[in-house]
Formats: sequence, C-alpha cells, structure tokens
Amino acid sequence: MRALEQALAQLAETHRQYEVSGQFISVPPDTFQRQWPDTIPSSSELDYYLRHYEPSDVVVETGFAPIMLWSIDQLRQALIGYRWVGMSEPFAESDTWRADFVIIADDIGKGNPIIVATSEKSTPVYAGYDAGEPFLIASTLADFVVALALLIEIVYGSFEIFEITDDDSIVLPEFEKQLKTAIEPILGADLFANFYDYFYG
Repeated sequence: MRALEQALAQLAETHRQYEVSGQFISVPPDTFQRQWPDTIPSSSELDYYLRHYEPSDVVVETGFAPIMLWSIDQLRQALIGYRWVGMSEPFAESDTWRADFVIIADDIGKGNPIIVATSEKSTPVYAGYDAGEPFLIASTLADFVVALALLIEIVYGSFEIFEITDDDSIVLPEFEKQLKTAIEPILGADLFANFYDYFYG
C-alpha cells in the first residue's frame, strides 16, 4: 500500500502544481461506508484511493480527449451500459462484463472507460473502447496513478496541453519520446504501448 500512498501524493501534488481542474478530497471513514454503493465491488487499493483522494470534478486534459475521474457517487452510473444494460431500470446484468470491474474514469464522451479489476492482486488497471474487450494498461493501481501524474506533468508542463500535435493533428515525435522515456520504466514496454494507444492511438 505504501507505493499507492506515494503515487497518490505525487498525483495530488502534480494536480496542484499544474492547476488541473477539480480537487481531491478526504472522506471520513463513516461517511465513506455510507456512500459506498452496495452493488459496487472494491479492493483495499480502490478503498484507499477513494477514501483519501476522492476526485471532485477532476478533469485531466490530455491534448486529445479530456479524462474525467469519477467520485464515489458516480461509480454506479459509470457502469450503466457496461455491467448493467437495457433502456431503463431495472437494468439487466451483462453476461460479458466482469463482475469485479469498476470504472474509475472515462473520456469526456463517456465511451472509453478506465477500469480497475478489484479481485486481482494490487488492483491492475484496464482500458477499453466502448464495447471492445478491455486491455491491461498498468499492472497495479499505483503504477497507473504514477503514469497519469507523469502524463500531466509532460502535457501541461512541457507542451502547454494542446501543443502535442503538428498542423495535421499528428502526435509530435518529441512528445511520444518524452512520454515513453518517463512512463515506460514504470509500466514496462508492453503496457506502456497499451497505455499510449489508449490515450493517443
């Protein structure tokens, strides 16, 4: 858990330094227990994240589609269309969605979820494109949080958010190289490729 504590502290500091929208808040334990939806699975890592750093209106600019981080009261709604399907309540349970998957973030269009696997050790992170099969982008929640902090640092600090592409909207080689240099040692080559593909592929 120490790695996650350090990762979240790094993300919060990066969020503050670059004046990313929204805020992270700490939730008292009794309030956290009352707020947690009964139908949403959890893990020690997900609990720690949302209890100590619950996002409130946090939107991360990536240079492409912004990413929204969900608060506790948004977790159930985020799963509608994935775990729960149908036109109206009562929704049916999907027979293809893993019951341990929880969506913690999505792009602004709400079609590309970032997902944690709550039943797996260290709570790995997956991503998906709408109805496609989710793919692994970080082997632990801590690794994903560090990678996200580094992405913010580079996008906001080195490229002023919207300067990551050329005039034809092609990602600049120097941007890709800087991301790879910073993040690949954290995620490993294969997962960095997946992480990059999710955000910029």
